[in-house]
Amino acid sequence: MPSTNKNFSTTLRIMETSDVHGQVRSFDYFSQQSQAGFGLAATANAIEQARQQQPLNLLIENGDLIQGSALADWAVAEYPVAEQTHPILKVLNALNYDVANLGNHEFNFGLEFLADTYRDAQFPVISSNLQLLEAAPEKLKQRLVSQAWIDLAVTDTQGTELPLKVAVVGVLPPQIMQWDQHHLANKVEVLPMLSSAQHAVRRVREQGADVVILAAHTGMPKQTSDPDDNEQAGWLLAGIDGVDALLLGHQHEVFPGTEVYNALSDVDSSKGTIRGTPAVQPGLYGSHLGLIDLTLSYNYSQASWQVIDAQSESRAVSKTIPANAHIEELVNEAHQATLTFMQQPIGTTSRTLSYRTARWQPSSAVQFVQRAQVWQAQQLLSATELPELPILSAAAPFDAAYTDADQATTIAAGPLTRGAIGDLYRYPNTLDIVKLNGAQLHAWLERSAEGVHAATAPAIAEGGPSCWSLINPEFPHYNFDSILGLSYQIDPQQAVGERVSEIRYDGKPLQAEQEFYVATNNYRANGGGDFPHLDGSTTVVRGADMLSDVLLKYIDSLPEQNFVEETDRHWQLVGCEANKKA
Repeated sequence: MPSTNKNFSTTLRIMETSDVHGQVRSFDYFSQQSQAGFGLAATANAIEQARQQQPLNLLIENGDLIQGSALADWAVAEYPVAEQTHPILKVLNALNYDVANLGNHEFNFGLEFLADTYRDAQFPVISSNLQLLEAAPEKLKQRLVSQAWIDLAVTDTQGTELPLKVAVVGVLPPQIMQWDQHHLANKVEVLPMLSSAQHAVRRVREQGADVVILAAHTGMPKQTSDPDDNEQAGWLLAGIDGVDALLLGHQHEVFPGTEVYNALSDVDSSKGTIRGTPAVQPGLYGSHLGLIDLTLSYNYSQASWQVIDAQSESRAVSKTIPANAHIEELVNEAHQATLTFMQQPIGTTSRTLSYRTARWQPSSAVQFVQRAQVWQAQQLLSATELPELPILSAAAPFDAAYTDADQATTIAAGPLTRGAIGDLYRYPNTLDIVKLNGAQLHAWLERSAEGVHAATAPAIAEGGPSCWSLINPEFPHYNFDSILGLSYQIDPQQAVGERVSEIRYDGKPLQAEQEFYVATNNYRANGGGDFPHLDGSTTVVRGADMLSDVLLKYIDSLPEQNFVEETDRHWQLVGCEANKKA
């Protein structure tokens, strides 16, 4: 018998993880230590608690799941994913995820690996702006869907079951066509996030969705009032009519709870709303669980649901509660194999390789990467008919220090292991070679120099903490490129865009029209970091090997597999010339 109530209210809890980056166990493979509040094994406790608090719930993964950890690297190198369930997918199945949206790093290892990884997922895998072409693997076509439908049943106070139809739409950055071009060309197309999401949301509403969730592997422009960005499109997506909850990621920020978006209009960083839409972004490595509680009202006369209220929260994962033992045990075999994998010896270094002071002086670790890139670039160019030009090498520190108290990647002189190489180069980038002239190289270095604070003469002093104080902490380490083969200086007393001077090649002033090949990573060559003249159009050669593998091969090519090179003091930060060696 139908209920005589006019309305009935309930709460639907939406839980989000994003940017886990392969971190499952609460363990840092580089420090070889347990790490509290880290990885999905720790997040699992927050998920369990959140489910107990709100029995009507959904758990959604929002991308960048299968790349970024030593365990993930081991799985790519040694695990038979084509035959057995990927260990990370075992965890998602055990945690009863309802949906997974793809992120950009899901494509780093190719479409075959992607399809094999998600083959055994016990939940829909979605992407609304990814179009699979004829050449895409058939098994991926069978696995991937444009959006997910979840049919729930809510029992009211009189025992009547009320159907609740939820649709989840997912989008990812179209820049994957640049970042992973060698894997994706002629196999997929990626449409703009905004127009794709608008179309998908309108379609699922027409098909009867009561609640629409937009899982967007993207963030928002930071420290600016301009919301227009085709990679960080979250503010634009929040304005789509018909979206009840917006799940963000990609930037590794925590929202609500950060002020980096406050310059944007209609962003409430305390309440967790963007243009009135409840939104959440759960940080990095499972550090937070994103929560959006939607209060739903059911109208019996119209047989329809309406969202009448919402609350957003990025819930920090406890660092005092032990990680979930069941999840850790589930991947214990993979964990032990990863430990063995990381200890495989591959050579030696006569020099300590350190990123620690790389933000204010040349770094031995950066130079190691740069030399490996030159070595690989020489081989790649020799197989082409391109004219001979000088080869330069651009690289950035991935794990430097912002302050004198910070720790950073440091590999002691002595044996080198796979783990050490993985610590030096944690990203699955490949090598690209770009062709640029002197003027364009100057612009590249000026962009890097934005990583230095503006300073006045009295603030500049040789040595001591002044060098640390010149670092701009808002500028990420991975964008602070130096270019080996050029000598130059950065003067923090000059205006942005006018800081780099005394640029020389082979001891002579750099000429504006002089041409070079520059070995760099595919992320940078294809627009990552918004460097001028680096949008893919200047790329002349693309390598297929991941740069971590290039480092391994470079060591193997050296006499006695030993790196002996002194650090080249080829650039200087004015005021820091007399500081200690890296």
